[in-house]
Amino acid sequence: MNNITYYICAVVLVLLIILYRLDRFNKTRRLNQDQSEQPQPSVPAGECCGKHVVCEKQKLAEARMRSAQYFDDEDLDKYIGRKPDGYTDQEVEEFRYVLYTMQQNEVREWMECLQARDIELPDQLKEECYSMMNEI
Repeated sequence: MNNITYYICAVVLVLLIILYRLDRFNKTRRLNQDQSEQPQPSVPAGECCGKHVVCEKQKLAEARMRSAQYFDDEDLDKYIGRKPDGYTDQEVEEFRYVLYTMQQNEVREWMECLQARDIELPDQLKEECYSMMNEI
């Protein structure tokens, strides 16, 4: 009788181990399926589709590497190093005047130029600029 008990315990133990391994295998397979079913980006890595503000901001961050050019806005150099939330309404209007005297397709270049010159665009104008860039 004692041998039969050991035999039954051994069989039950082997069955539990097999069930445990099958469960782990199924969980791993389901996890891999879920990951493979996620939509893959249609734009190659490192390229931007141009439809997201995040992409626009990334392009502007890369602008620091390029040399600065001017858009008849040399008077804005007095704002070098200013924080974007620290402008008065009159100072914001100086930026707005320059913004609305240029052509719409120049807005991106102008923002890159400001960034290369270490001039922060006032917070009040950022959304206007991004909107103008996206309308092109």
